[in-house]
Amino acid sequence: AKHSHALLRDVSRIGDWLERNSLSPFGASALAGSALQLDPEQLAEKLHFEGVLGNSIDAVSDRDFVAEALSIFAIIGVHLSRIGEEVTIWNSTEFGWVTLDDKFSTGSSIMPQKKNPDVAELARGKSGRLIGNLVSMLATMKGLAFAYNRDLQEDKEPIFDSVETLQILLPAITGMIATAKFNIDNISKGAVSGFALATEVADFLTISGVPFAEAHDVAGQVVKFCEKAGKEINELNASELEKIDSRLKPNLMEKLNAIGAVNSRTSSIGTSISSVTSQLSRLETERKTATIWISNALKAFSGMMSL
Repeated sequence: AKHSHALLRDVSRIGDWLERNSLSPFGASALAGSALQLDPEQLAEKLHFEGVLGNSIDAVSDRDFVAEALSIFAIIGVHLSRIGEEVTIWNSTEFGWVTLDDKFSTGSSIMPQKKNPDVAELARGKSGRLIGNLVSMLATMKGLAFAYNRDLQEDKEPIFDSVETLQILLPAITGMIATAKFNIDNISKGAVSGFALATEVADFLTISGVPFAEAHDVAGQVVKFCEKAGKEINELNASELEKIDSRLKPNLMEKLNAIGAVNSRTSSIGTSISSVTSQLSRLETERKTATIWISNALKAFSGMMSL
């Protein structure tokens, strides 16, 4: 869900970009407009632009639309890189949280038992390329006088490269996630290790009326007790908890597990089953809306190209 929200914002950014940049430069000529084209608005309408740029010199020299597009592509690259980083870690032997399909991984050249998360690693690497294209274009633009300069021909390579990079990367990431198998048992074991449930102790006391600073201190005492006893918090019994602090009542026990901790967070953006179910429902609605918008945008572009 967390990555879906980020990617939906990326779709929204593309929509904003299209709306802001749907202005025609036709009629600007090389610099100062044209005595031959007196009605650029009419042609803009025929070409399905929303309007005409307001100044001929700006129309010739503007490359903000390129820089802005590259910025969006770089942000998409960063989002994909974060997915790649998580999958790379989860795929490691130490975590063992996910098993990748053979179509989206390769064997090691020297370790036959190892499965390399190629797509995930490439997602991280190609984010640097997308960021680099943005920085390259900004560096080209920063010192230019108005009107056309030959430097501006350098806008083509970075924008084409970023588009082509994402055309390769997005389907690969989609396929990798769609075919991945998540190892629930391994994930569940890690959910309560490392005294992760200490927050539940503090929350339990705070809800009972104990000031949070004091509740936080008691949670620290629970962790210290566990360290000495060589136990995790969920392995403590009711008498041990009450021995640490008399306010740690037996009904705390039902919260000292992964499911209890997750389901205690019932806000609209929380982690409880009901919260996540609602979030997924809203995401599906937003996904369908985005899909319809993309389909309509593609149809509009097809209509423009047929003119």
